[in-house]
Amino acid sequence: MDVMVDLSKNVAVQSEVIAFTKEKLEEIERTVDETRRTEDLRLQVLSDRLEEYRRSSRGDHEKLAQHNAEKRATSNKEILEKLQEMEKSLHSRINDQNKKVNALENWKYYMMGIGGVIVLLVARINWPYLFN
Repeated sequence: MDVMVDLSKNVAVQSEVIAFTKEKLEEIERTVDETRRTEDLRLQVLSDRLEEYRRSSRGDHEKLAQHNAEKRATSNKEILEKLQEMEKSLHSRINDQNKKVNALENWKYYMMGIGGVIVLLVARINWPYLFN
């Protein structure tokens, strides 16, 4: 009988240990489920934030690209205007130099004509008659 009592006590203790272990396992499962839900929520929040940052960075990138394109267009326009001004300036200087060269060439021909007239006059003058 003592053996039965001991066995009965052992069974009762084992039942309590099993019940306690079952409670602890259920508590751990609840904690794991709660932690999983919490981590899922955190992951969702993090994913939403990352998506928001991605959209924001895409918008910033588009704004920056548009700003750079406008700057390049403005810069190119200014460069072309300066080049056109330089071209006009060069053309006017070349035209002025051409006018001066033409004037010098005309002056050369005038002098040659005056020289030819003087030579003709000198040739036509009767020099012995002048000195007699």
